Amino acid sequence: MNIHQLQNELSIQGFKNAAVFLPKAVQQNGNTVEAIRKIFEYCQEKTMNLSGDIEILYAQVRALSTFDEAYHDILLRDLQFILEELLTPAKDERGIFLEADDLQEAKSIYQQAMLADPDAQFSLGHFYNSFGRDDWALVWFEAATAAGNLDALYWIGNYYFDGIVVGKSFEKAFHCYRKAALEGHPDAMNNYADMYFRGEYVKKDVKRAYELFSQAAERGVPESMYTVGYMYTNGIGTERDLEKAKHWIKQSALSGDSYAANHLGQEAFEADNGEEALRWFQIAADRQDPVGKFNLGYCYESGVGTSVNMKKAKTLYQQAALLGDAEAKERLKDL
Repeated sequence: MNIHQLQNELSIQGFKNAAVFLPKAVQQNGNTVEAIRKIFEYCQEKTMNLSGDIEILYAQVRALSTFDEAYHDILLRDLQFILEELLTPAKDERGIFLEADDLQEAKSIYQQAMLADPDAQFSLGHFYNSFGRDDWALVWFEAATAAGNLDALYWIGNYYFDGIVVGKSFEKAFHCYRKAALEGHPDAMNNYADMYFRGEYVKKDVKRAYELFSQAAERGVPESMYTVGYMYTNGIGTERDLEKAKHWIKQSALSGDSYAANHLGQEAFEADNGEEALRWFQIAADRQDPVGKFNLGYCYESGVGTSVNMKKAKTLYQQAALLGDAEAKERLKDL
């Protein structure tokens, strides 16, 4: 629905005063914020039944006091989202609720983003992404990227890689990752390396991938640490070195990679070192990893590294199942 259609629909549904102010919001004459306030004032009776995401956006726009004219189109887009919801309420409401302090923070970030603060623009994009409004997030990631924010550039690369909101494009993802990586962004460097490792858009080059993964690992990226360990284990892109492999996989696990923790737990289990296996599975489980919870449950069921405790085993299987682990669901049926 375009602005003209919105104006007509507002009049049809009895909000003629709001319809009068809509063109004034569109004009870039310094009166946009006041015109929006008037529109909301005349539509106030309809604002009580907004869906969760639109309710947040409404609060942000309503609290806006001033903005950089460069973001006038974004503000109008947000106004359009709100008015369309007012006129035609969504059927599938998003169950989103913010505490008062969090809502105040969301309004503050919106204000700063509208005043061209690139860090606030990235934070706002990340906030919208957190509840699935990637269509809202993208424009703010693009704005932050234009101001030189590497985190935002990395996220745009992710969108192109996965085809979220934008068309899937390995080429565009590659260039986003490359630019951010060359300027020192660790996670972008990991993804840049991965494209060389898999031969996505560029010709497969495991030596180049190893170099880039190593740089990202040194910068603290857990996924890169694990991949470097994997490459040392199998002699991919570098000489085989099991000691270095164990070092990097362990660093990955300790730095937050649950896959690495489960890997080390499985290695210990196969080496008949139950206590060490239990420790690594516990680390993964504590991070709410479903595979870690299943593995830990198996330890308690089978007495691996600990005494048998069926109550704990069933609890862990249940937790893993709730997190989506199919094997845990089957184990519960068997028990």
